[in-house]
Amino acid sequence: MNDIAPLIDHYLAEYARVERDLPGGEAGKKARHVDLRAFAETGFPHTRMEDWKYTSLRPLEKRRFEIADSAEDIDADAIAPFLPDELDAYRLVLVDGHFSKRLSALEGLPDGARVESFAAFLDAEPTAQVRAEEIGDEPGSLTAMNAAFATDGAYVALGRGVSLDRPLHVITVASGAHDDRMSQIRHRFVMDESSRATVIEHYVGLGDKPYFTNAVTEAVMGANAELTRCRVQQESERGYHIASFFASQTRDSRVYNHGFDLGGRLARTDTNTRLVAENAEIHLYGVYAPTGRQHIDNHTRVDHDTEHSISREIYKGVLADHGRGVFNGKIIIHKHAQKTDSEQACDALLLSDKAEVDAKPELEIYADDVTAAHGSTVGQLDEDAVFYLRSRGVDEAGARAILTYSFANALVQKVGIAPLERYVEAALLHKLPGGRGYADLA
Repeated sequence: MNDIAPLIDHYLAEYARVERDLPGGEAGKKARHVDLRAFAETGFPHTRMEDWKYTSLRPLEKRRFEIADSAEDIDADAIAPFLPDELDAYRLVLVDGHFSKRLSALEGLPDGARVESFAAFLDAEPTAQVRAEEIGDEPGSLTAMNAAFATDGAYVALGRGVSLDRPLHVITVASGAHDDRMSQIRHRFVMDESSRATVIEHYVGLGDKPYFTNAVTEAVMGANAELTRCRVQQESERGYHIASFFASQTRDSRVYNHGFDLGGRLARTDTNTRLVAENAEIHLYGVYAPTGRQHIDNHTRVDHDTEHSISREIYKGVLADHGRGVFNGKIIIHKHAQKTDSEQACDALLLSDKAEVDAKPELEIYADDVTAAHGSTVGQLDEDAVFYLRSRGVDEAGARAILTYSFANALVQKVGIAPLERYVEAALLHKLPGGRGYADLA
């Protein structure tokens, strides 16, 4: 504890500085104190923990991040490059951890749909707490840190049978106006029976100053509810990004979760769901593309805690230069979860002999009447295919970019939102060695 004491002291002092301005009533403040103590007892995760074996947070521990007092006043032009062309969507913008009404567009919501900033929700509900009771315990000191410090986020509550007629584009912006700012973001989606929504969580960074984004998203799924969640991570080269997703899924509910990790100096995403009633489904798709010296880590956990539930999971990594990738996917089929149907696959493509990936698919089965499979591959581009494209007049860098694009694009096209698919495809091509000249493929 002695070696982390100065770090913990800093965050305890930072909490004391901002506590009065944090949203929520007295009940929420008491709950925040519990989470603050939980974080203080553990500090940042370290590589001696099995789940953090390949990802060191020492770079974050060396800095002293602080909460911004308010949203930086940035121009609309600053976020324009992150708005997919022709995307017709509601928009909720957070800047440096605070809601920006000026940059948001939430007019015309259908009856029965409540969409607002998470801070507004906490302030309006005297007994509301940062953590959703329906989710249960959220493991990890960084989620406890978030529950203590959370300043804002998106709150979505849909009544029975209500559907959002357009996607909700939630943009979290690090303004880059100051060194060592941190944004503690909390999103909550409460989906009543037979409701429908598509939410795009978009994380972006401006400027070249170091910052830290710690985001937690909760989804409480009613019977026959359906959520399509698309997470696009485009933090700046000096951004540190930690994100967690927790879902509780009841009967006939469906979650389609798409993740695209393209930015950040260091990024870690934990995606967790518990299927608690029959015919619940989870679909997890992810693409990660570390280049330069980026480090991108994805951990997933699916708990089949009921009979007749379904999970599908596919992750693909594209790694170039000195990029480092980590994938750990755990599927747990509990003893009473008979008739479970589960599949998992993770594939990685190494474009450099300096790139590195650690892949660990895990399958724990305690029931005896299930269908389950998992697998992992790591490889390089097919040189015959490269030669074929070069023989058709494509230079070598372009040939490799086209083949790499094809490898990852199958998952991009699962999103089902054409403007967003084109946006992600173009962003991915711009990252690939030799790919910028072929961005029109998207």
